[in-house]
Amino acid sequence: MAVKTTQEIESYITPLFKLLKLNPKEPKWIGLRFMINISLSIKHKKFQIELNSDFNGSEYQLKQLTGEHKENENFTNYYHKMIESYDEMELKTVREFEKRLEYHIQRGYEILNKSQTKKFNIYEFMLQEF
Repeated sequence: MAVKTTQEIESYITPLFKLLKLNPKEPKWIGLRFMINISLSIKHKKFQIELNSDFNGSEYQLKQLTGEHKENENFTNYYHKMIESYDEMELKTVREFEKRLEYHIQRGYEILNKSQTKKFNIYEFMLQEF
């Protein structure tokens, strides 16, 4: 299986990289990790979403997204435990984990997209939220 995204999320990665002052040629999973981290850092109920089932974007393997099986970059257990804690649930299968990653990518995207204004400064946003 894989973690899937929507075309809307895929299209947002380049503007996100610009906001973060990252090279647009960086791997897209960096932007997805950022969205996951934003989602797992903000508990506001106003950002609860329904998971979009129209995954018309891309697919990412856990080795790309979480660094699974990579010696120095493996954040799989970290994300697994963070999601279990945040969502107050036990993830019993890899597919459940992937589905929750999809949810938090989409939620992170929604948080960033809905918070953005013309004069949006992502660093000020993070200071205010955290």
